[in-house]
Amino acid sequence: MTDYTQFEKVPYRSVFGLKRLVEFWEKKLSNGPKSEWTTQLLERIANSPLKQPLGEDGIPGEYQDLVEFMLGAAFPYSMGSTDLAAAVVPFARMPFYSTPAFKELLAGRNLDEDICINVPGGKYAVAATLQASLQILKKFYKPDLDYNRPMLITITDRESGLEKVYKIQVDNRFCDIVAKREPEPIDPHVLKFLTEKIYDLDLLLQYIRPDNFEFHGFLIMRFTDVTQEEMLSAIKYELIAKDSIGNPDIFRSIQQKLRSIMEQPDLRVGLAYFDPNNNLVLNSSSSDCWKSVAGYAPGGCDYAGSVYERSWVEKRSIAIDDVASYPYRTRIEDGLLIAGVRSVLLSPLVDGDETIGLLELSSPRPGMLTAASAAKLENALPMFTVAVKRAKAEMETGIRALIQEECTAIHPSVQWRFFQAGLRLLNQRRTDPTARLEEIVFRNVYPFFGMIDIRNSSRERNAAIQLDLQENLRMAATVLGHLSGKASLPLLDELIFRIGKHLALTNGHLSSGDEIRILEFLKGEIHPVLDHFAEDPTLGKWIQEYKSQLDPKFGVVYKRRGAFEDSLNKINSFVADIIDQAEESAQRMFPHYFEKYKTDGVEFTLYLGDSLVQDRKFNEFYLRNFRLWQLILMCSVEQQMALIRPELKTPLDITQLILVHDQPVTIRFRADERRFDVDGAYDIRYEIIKKRIDKARIKDEKDDMQRLTQPGKIAIVYSQPRMAQEYKEYFSHLRSKKLITGEVEDLELEELPGAIGLRALRITVAQPQAPRNIASEKELLKDIEQVMEFN
Repeated sequence: MTDYTQFEKVPYRSVFGLKRLVEFWEKKLSNGPKSEWTTQLLERIANSPLKQPLGEDGIPGEYQDLVEFMLGAAFPYSMGSTDLAAAVVPFARMPFYSTPAFKELLAGRNLDEDICINVPGGKYAVAATLQASLQILKKFYKPDLDYNRPMLITITDRESGLEKVYKIQVDNRFCDIVAKREPEPIDPHVLKFLTEKIYDLDLLLQYIRPDNFEFHGFLIMRFTDVTQEEMLSAIKYELIAKDSIGNPDIFRSIQQKLRSIMEQPDLRVGLAYFDPNNNLVLNSSSSDCWKSVAGYAPGGCDYAGSVYERSWVEKRSIAIDDVASYPYRTRIEDGLLIAGVRSVLLSPLVDGDETIGLLELSSPRPGMLTAASAAKLENALPMFTVAVKRAKAEMETGIRALIQEECTAIHPSVQWRFFQAGLRLLNQRRTDPTARLEEIVFRNVYPFFGMIDIRNSSRERNAAIQLDLQENLRMAATVLGHLSGKASLPLLDELIFRIGKHLALTNGHLSSGDEIRILEFLKGEIHPVLDHFAEDPTLGKWIQEYKSQLDPKFGVVYKRRGAFEDSLNKINSFVADIIDQAEESAQRMFPHYFEKYKTDGVEFTLYLGDSLVQDRKFNEFYLRNFRLWQLILMCSVEQQMALIRPELKTPLDITQLILVHDQPVTIRFRADERRFDVDGAYDIRYEIIKKRIDKARIKDEKDDMQRLTQPGKIAIVYSQPRMAQEYKEYFSHLRSKKLITGEVEDLELEELPGAIGLRALRITVAQPQAPRNIASEKELLKDIEQVMEFN
């Protein structure tokens, strides 16, 4: 991985030039109204060297005024005092032109030391290199590359210490990416991997050679203040943390963000909540974490008649802009003055019809908190409510809350291990607040992997898209033909001609880019023309008939694609339900870790072993039983497909595969990804095989029918001969249960990258005489349990 701390320089070269800007103005002036002024301006532009690369010398002095005038296309003069925008040579650290507001914002600031960008390491060089590499990928290798994560910069005010967040919008219409040599091709698999690992700059730059590309021209950067939105979003995210109310670091982070939102560096934040007996509890301990200023009230805390009681009872935010002049002061308000509070805002946290707490903002200055301040918090209050509600429950479940803070969505089968680690962490944090959860590792566990795939799903989806587009284009051509017969407009004939070109395109291989262009053509050019004629009494009926065939949600023909997606989702849900029911039974037989994923089909992974359980002893007896259970389950899936095939709008079929791994592996909880993953070089080979095995083919066979996975069959992939013998014994049992039929195929597989020497057994699932009903499904699950118990 890239060492971002050492990444100091952008490796790409830029050439400063104004060619595109000049061409923009030449076209604008040539196509606009003619006058003496425009003629003189065009002559001056034509006689200038501004179309040539300007290099390090920059803009010639005698043309400075001309360039500033032309930049007015991107920098409206009237917005200069508020618009945060600049023109900059690619990768330069200082702009050659900027608005006064932009200059003031960045005056005296260092791009690396004073500004943090939301990329690994937070450095400008990393962000610029990343964006440049993505632009090269998009232009030369992957036109459909879609990277939508906004680029944000955080700037800390020198005086107040408050952070402001700005969204960077880059306008590259005046910049060209030039390949000095023909770009070297990149294998599609590598390209896919690169787009999944975009932050690994070392890897990106191995395939995108910086010395082969130059950026000519300039960029326009525009900063938009998104402090309130980003701070509220970050607060919501932090409040999701299981111990958000008790964690001092989270409190300080949230308080600082609220200060940025309110633009008040001395703002204080507190919480009050109600215990199970509906007693108001204020955090007035020695810790400053969520400490309520109301705890300073003299003579104890009697909230009757106070602003706290009013906000709680009336379930509305209440602000006092000056506590000193508040006419209805009680001992609580007097306590606020003792604490140095002059203005206060209370917002109730309401759960259903019950107020469970109050969020308290206070300032030592009068007039700083008003009803307008409450409006800024409105969207965050539900998350504060959830956090406080959880904090009340955590009063009795401290250890469990600690576990959930570190590790979300823990599978029930391994909660005991996290509870152990949580107990140790709780004890450690009494002396070391920075203590972290220990590594959670399960050694010597046996993996099970099963895949139920929708056969030819990509081909079926593409065919559906192609047929829908063809129908849509033909319908559009027909209605335009009617319009052309009534209204003699050359544009209608031109559109019909272009429809023919698009139709010809759909007869061949249709890429995702082609699909997008056709949809944009239909929605952006055809439909506006039809809308224009829609009110015509003669032509309207043709247009209405056309529109009646379009999907109301997508605005295009979506018949076959909709039928395909409906069928795919129906199969996925049906199969997932069967697996979930069987998995519930299997947990009772022997506890294990289980996870399931839906894509174009359903995949599931199961881990079984001694280290996963506390009070049970694992041995090979359970291992063999689970292998048999998996086979019975997948036979059940294939047989029960008969129940839903008549309901499928698009005929689809499934293929099934089991990967047998006869050696135990080690799995480790990845805290950063909140999931388990295999650990160690040998065990990772298992993961590689999992990702590639669905494309396996039988050795020496070339036609598609000899892909390993076939409808009506289950393929069992293995590498050790003894596993073949063991599974053949299971097949005898399945045959006695009338779950399989025919001969067992013993197959050698072609080599796959990272997977050599694999073989497979393939069995044919027996189809029942009549589709099984729900009752027979329950019987089958019962049979699985009985088989496990018997063995």
